[in-house]
Parts: sequence; structure tokens; C-alpha cells
Amino acid sequence: MSRLYAKPLPTGSFVMLLLFVAVLVSAVGVSYTAHWNRQLLNGLYAELSVRDKAQAEWGRLILEQSTWTAHNRIETLATEQLKMRIPDAAQVRMVTP
Repeated sequence: MSRLYAKPLPTGSFVMLLLFVAVLVSAVGVSYTAHWNRQLLNGLYAELSVRDKAQAEWGRLILEQSTWTAHNRIETLATEQLKMRIPDAAQVRMVTP
């Protein structure tokens, strides 16, 4: 009676234990991967939103630049504010190099 009354493990129980651990690890891996995928998608959508806002701002700046550099506007500002005028043909001097 020195031995305890323990039944021996059925054959294949070690394999079943390994399979159970493998399924458990796989389930945790799938859960982690799904969470990681969601985080990456959230980051992607945030970056796409930033890109869209930057493109809209760029379009507004291009429009503003074309407004500020319009030849007609520059000529009007030069004549009205700086009192500049186009010189007569007699006043033009040609310089040779």
C-alpha cells in the first residue's frame, strides 16, 4: 500500500494536452492579430484623414497664390499704390552686354 491509488493516465492524454495548449495559443494569437489589425486600420484612417485635409489646404493655397500673382492684379497695385507707369518708347534705353 505504499503506492497511492492513482489511475494511470490513459494513452494519448499527453498528445491531447499538447493539442489543447496549441488550440489555446492559436486562439490567443488570432485575438491578438485581430486587435492589431484594428489598431493599424484606425491609424490608417487617421492618416488618410490628415492627407485629405492637407490636400484641401494645398488646393486653397494654390488658389490664393494664383490670385496674388495674377498679372492684372500686380499691374493694378503698381499703378495705384506705387504710382508706377509704363515708360514711353523714347524713355526706354537698351543696354548691350
